[in-house]
Amino acid sequence: MSVKKLSFSILMSGCLAAAHFFSAPVSAQISVTNNAPYNSVSYLVQNVLLGSGVTASNFTYNGVPVAIGFFNGVGTNLNLDSGIIMTSGDIALAPGPNNSSNAALQSGLPGDPDLDLIMSPTLSYDACILEFDFVPMADTVKFRYVFGSDEYMEYVSTFPGGINDGFGFFLSGPGINGPFTNNAVNIALIPQTTLPVTMFNLNLNNNGQYYFDNGDGNGTGTAPDGPDVQYDGFTVPLTASYPVQCGQTYHIKLAIGDGGDDWIDSGVFLEAGSFSASGINIQADISYGGPNDSTLFEGCGQACLHFIRTNTTLADTVQLNISGNATNGTDYTQVPSQVIFPVGVDTVTICITATSDGLPEGLDTVNIQAVTTGFCTQGVTYVTFYIGDYVPMSLSASADTSICPGDQVFLSAQASGGVQPYTYSWSTGSNLPSIVVSPTVTTTYSVTVTDSCNSVVTPQTITVNVIPSALSVSSPDITVCVGEEVQLNATVTGTASSYSWTTVSGPDVVNANTPSTTISSTTGTSTYLITVMNLCGTIDTEMVLVTVEMDCEISIPNVFTPNGDGENDFFEFENLDHYPNSRLVVYNRWGKVTYENSNYQNDWDGKNVVDGTYYFILYLSDGRTFPGFLTLLRNN
Repeated sequence: MSVKKLSFSILMSGCLAAAHFFSAPVSAQISVTNNAPYNSVSYLVQNVLLGSGVTASNFTYNGVPVAIGFFNGVGTNLNLDSGIIMTSGDIALAPGPNNSSNAALQSGLPGDPDLDLIMSPTLSYDACILEFDFVPMADTVKFRYVFGSDEYMEYVSTFPGGINDGFGFFLSGPGINGPFTNNAVNIALIPQTTLPVTMFNLNLNNNGQYYFDNGDGNGTGTAPDGPDVQYDGFTVPLTASYPVQCGQTYHIKLAIGDGGDDWIDSGVFLEAGSFSASGINIQADISYGGPNDSTLFEGCGQACLHFIRTNTTLADTVQLNISGNATNGTDYTQVPSQVIFPVGVDTVTICITATSDGLPEGLDTVNIQAVTTGFCTQGVTYVTFYIGDYVPMSLSASADTSICPGDQVFLSAQASGGVQPYTYSWSTGSNLPSIVVSPTVTTTYSVTVTDSCNSVVTPQTITVNVIPSALSVSSPDITVCVGEEVQLNATVTGTASSYSWTTVSGPDVVNANTPSTTISSTTGTSTYLITVMNLCGTIDTEMVLVTVEMDCEISIPNVFTPNGDGENDFFEFENLDHYPNSRLVVYNRWGKVTYENSNYQNDWDGKNVVDGTYYFILYLSDGRTFPGFLTLLRNN
């Protein structure tokens, strides 16, 4: 008989969430202990790990005592409330905040041949192994877990062969024939794949929808350093499940180890009460997945609940108990009180979509229990999902910056609000949250982000200014009168970040760090050095000679002959060049202004006036005034 699947959809007026369901995260550190009674592996399994439909016996443990214990994760971003923690080092190194990138304990123990297979091509070290037998009272066994490591992301692809910490849940027993010890199969797999959960297979770049970036412990990672867990990265809660035969005895080996070397720790968190057997397995998919795989936000996406059984020979009815602070039929469209399986059908799917009601309601909770009571189908399976308000997305990015030619710079963007996971889009073509660029010329980069509801933020731009490698400075020599103020000016080609004026020789001292500086009263001829440097360390210098003339008195002429013979063709005052911005006004015999210049340069040639006698006034820039008469003769 062929196996069939049924599906139908339910529309909601509120909003709803489904997933690998966990409580809404509130920041708090996880806590761990292996004090009594949590120093007993039988207690950990019997009283912490086991749920309904399973009995267990024959408990064994291989590993250092500090590598296993109990964890409390209520209110943390681990998104598991409590359970068993197993590590390749010390459980005491797992609690946050994430303030180290090298949390480690070397146990000195060997690895495990089954771990070697899933970590290939690396070898395993410091194995921590918990084993026990169990008898399921249903046809499917499952439990939930989170894998984390302080090796993320720095060491995933570094060193020869890379670092590939990982773990396995090796199940063996009736009807199972796999490649591992005792013909076991590994049931810790990345969803929708046959890949084991290792650092190589699941990280920020590979199957990243199941990865949570917890920073790098140094404040320099692609995400902020998390407050709850020490590990640099960990998975979202995942579910391991496998079909079994009711009433038969099975064996499971839960193993974790370092891969590639025996250094930095990794850990696996096994959810309390989740190791259970049921005739009905509930799997949940949400449109966005990732860190939002337990919350459906108003206005976008859908959550599909898959009710799955393995025995399809008979029709079956599964009762659904619905609770929570969201009201069935009011906050969301009515969810039925039962799921009916016709003969030959193994899966019934309910897909739930949400519409926005525009009301800020916070986070509401919906609990769904699937209750089966038949022989070898007995058990209670449950999921919890959340109804959340949609918060508009925002985007921040690195500030504009400058680099030297040939240098690299790290540019990052950080989205918030909206619905994760986000899709980043850089003008370079990258879709990562951060990029490394090395432009050869000043370049402006842009980044935008789309969330899982297809909302797009306003793009952010970052300009990377490439500092020119060429740098030169010039400053003219100057001739001044004794006691005169002198302005030293540096002209720079390129971009200078610092200036330094110093006296090389002479009585007048200058010590300034500006492009221009003033010597208020010169007393003698001096030589000065201007030194400039840019941000890349390029330096250039220039010597400036300031010549001081002791006699700078103005000599006033009374006649000039602008006849073009090259002699006395201009009305010139000797030493006028020492008094820039001096003003000359020339009047004819009737008092009319015939020539005026507010910055006279000894360049009046009498053009447009006739020969004769004129009256003039010279206003020196130092405040003195020199009146006089002049005679203009062209034919002498």
